[in-house]
Order: sequence, then C-alpha cells, then structure tokens
Amino acid sequence: MKNLKEFLGDKRMLFVKSGMCVYDVAKFMDLHNIGAVPVLDKEQGLLGIFSERDLLRRCIVKGLDLGKTAVDDVMTKDVVVIDSSDTPEYCMQIMKQQCIRHMPVIEENKLIGIVSMRDLLLHDVKVKEEKIDLLNTYIQYNG
Repeated sequence: MKNLKEFLGDKRMLFVKSGMCVYDVAKFMDLHNIGAVPVLDKEQGLLGIFSERDLLRRCIVKGLDLGKTAVDDVMTKDVVVIDSSDTPEYCMQIMKQQCIRHMPVIEENKLIGIVSMRDLLLHDVKVKEEKIDLLNTYIQYNG
C-alpha cells in the first residue's frame, strides 16, 4: 500500500507567504488552478490554509477590500495535518470525518505537500479500476 509521501511523488508544493494580500493569493490560486493553498511564515512553517471557502465566507460576503486584507486575517488557522507515512485511504477517512477538502502532509514537522479530496478520489478510482481489470483477467483465464 502506498503512503502519502509516495502518493505526492515529485509534485511541486505550491504555497503563499504570510502577509500577502488576499487579491494576490486569489490570483495565485487561479493561476495554478488550485482550491486551497498553505500559508507559510519566513521559516517555511505552516501558519494556516487559505481556501476558496475562506475567500467566499470571510472576504466576499463581508465586503472586505481584497487588495488591503492580509491573508493571515482570513485564513483557516486550526489546520488538521497528516503524516507522510500514512496512507491515502486513511487520509480520506480523516478528511471525511473532519469535513475538509484539503490536508497538509507533514514529515518530521515540516510541510512537504498538500492533498485534496479530488486527488484522493481519483487515486481511489484508479485502484478500483486496477482491481476490476485483475478480476476480469482472472475470470477470463480461469473461468
């Protein structure tokens, strides 16, 4: 069974810096087609996550000036993280229980990536398709 470190592979970790304005963070997310981004401090420590949901609920609805609002003021600060040695299946279970769609992956207290529910669902479909192919082959040659 694959762990999250293997699952992430060489995927480049995208992040934003503390102090950036929400408008620039939203442009960054749009540029990279991502729904959430980790916010890091100067030492690359995880401070929180800013998501599309944060943008909508904490900025747009409240009429905040996106060019003047710091991401630190509206990001999600109580972030649930998972260890790189855990499996994608376990990660999906935690995400379902916590009702979250993005989860930072850490290794030795250092952020190494972030996984989305979409990433995990695509992985799950691929695993199930491989099992179906294997069972079809077994039935075809042994049936």
